[in-house]
Amino acid sequence: MRSMAMVLLTATALLTTATASEPEPAMTAGDLQQLCMGEDHVSRNACRIYILGVTQGIAVGARLAGGAGAGGVPCVPAGISAEALEQTVKRKLGEDLARRPTDRDREASGFIGTVLVAAFPCQKAP
Repeated sequence: MRSMAMVLLTATALLTTATASEPEPAMTAGDLQQLCMGEDHVSRNACRIYILGVTQGIAVGARLAGGAGAGGVPCVPAGISAEALEQTVKRKLGEDLARRPTDRDREASGFIGTVLVAAFPCQKAP
């Protein structure tokens, strides 16, 4: 009986460790696409707010890091509207996920960051 309990305890520990080492992202690009395709105003607002929040988070992070980043940082124009950001990300979501369906599993915030860097590159100083 003691050996059976030890086997169960070990199996539980291994499963917990395997699961804990690979956490699921809070939101994937596929999840974001579904949200942004919603017809109701709640879905549309949640989509826009999520994109705006990630964009502002990236801006704050870039300022804290002194503008340095491994993949570059976007230079989103100060006066750009939340609607324009939403349209930029939604367009890229549609294009990218149609070409590369496996990107649906990418972390949504990382996807948005990649889109922003491509859409709003910083100008290099002469």
